[in-house]
Amino acid sequence: MADANRTVQISSDLYARLREHCDRLGIRFVDFVENALDNAILGDVEHNVLEKELNGLRLKAENHDRAFNRGFRQGFAFFYLMLKGIGVAESADEELAIVRKFPAEAPRGEQVKLF
Repeated sequence: MADANRTVQISSDLYARLREHCDRLGIRFVDFVENALDNAILGDVEHNVLEKELNGLRLKAENHDRAFNRGFRQGFAFFYLMLKGIGVAESADEELAIVRKFPAEAPRGEQVKLF
């Protein structure tokens, strides 16, 4: 029958600090060590999940910034052309169709009280 327990060597200073910590908290040393090792593995998995989430949020923010900047440039160009008395082209009208479809509404109710 194979022994289910394995031995790991650590420095005597680290061992003494760990024992002191466990004694101070009133927990068994072996439970503390096993729990710490399990949490280290789970922490690595959680770290990978969080890293993927952060990368997704960064990409989303970059896309949002790009769309915002593009919209700002187009809006400024349309405004400038209108000030000069130049009508917008049909292609511009097509791009503005979404704006006309969902016109801006002034906030009312509880939102106004926030400002």
